[in-house]
Amino acid sequence: MLRLTRLIAEESGLPEGVLNVVTGPGDPAGQALISHPMVDKLSFTGSRAVGQKVMMAAAAGCKRVSLELGGKSPSLVFADADIGTAAAVTMGTVTLGLSGQVCAAQTRALVHRDAIDEFLATAELIGTMVSYGNPFDPEVTSAPLINTRQLDRVLGLIARGQEEGARLVCGGGRADGDELAQGNFVAPTLFADVSNDMSIAREEIFGPVLSVIPFDNEEEAVRLANDTDYGLAATVWASDVRRAMRMTKAIKAGTVGINGYQLEPNSPFGGFRQSGLGREGGRAAVESYTELKTVLLPFTDEMM
Repeated sequence: MLRLTRLIAEESGLPEGVLNVVTGPGDPAGQALISHPMVDKLSFTGSRAVGQKVMMAAAAGCKRVSLELGGKSPSLVFADADIGTAAAVTMGTVTLGLSGQVCAAQTRALVHRDAIDEFLATAELIGTMVSYGNPFDPEVTSAPLINTRQLDRVLGLIARGQEEGARLVCGGGRADGDELAQGNFVAPTLFADVSNDMSIAREEIFGPVLSVIPFDNEEEAVRLANDTDYGLAATVWASDVRRAMRMTKAIKAGTVGINGYQLEPNSPFGGFRQSGLGREGGRAAVESYTELKTVLLPFTDEMM
């Protein structure tokens, strides 16, 4: 990463000293940057807990802060939507690639009761398509969890979900296979009959776990979507465009997709509530690193 950063900086013609990379753990390297008097602005991407610590540390120097933190993002699926595509994309973003270790992953699927069975069937099928193993193998689709501590945390939340009454549709444990036994691999996990007050619906799991929560009408869907400490991302799946637009206005989230979701690097990205402060990407991000200055110049005869 250091060599890549240097290569990009040199090829782009960036003057020496403009970009500096400081390596090291949060303590002491991160703490030193936060508290240094010559640092005017702090930007952090990571967990809500660490983001709160950054804010508290920055308060001493009245430093400006941008935070891109976690999410418990909803995917609202109405009965008139393409249910198969909605289920495939939602389950895929949680299990494929980084195995749910993505802040914007929509890990709460709010599905109309009339579409629950079809949604669950397709989501379960997508779970069977996940392949773990050597990341250089083109057949491998998904990554392990980052470390054993996160593995234990994800498995603990899965167990708590079952204890609290959610129905386990598939997964729920470590991935099968002798070659995977020593790795931090969790089988793609799908829960049904989830209520929004359960731990798996409240806490950011950051693993391949999707919770499916039923709703009966638009009002309930909006209430469930907004009943969270977070507000990072959301998707609305519906063929009725007017309904979809009503939902995007009502949902409290920084980015809302209609019948699909993707991140655009030139668009502002960030969250409401405890998902963070400020935005990354787009003009808003650039402006967050600038200061406004007002200059007052008295008018005199010599200026005529």
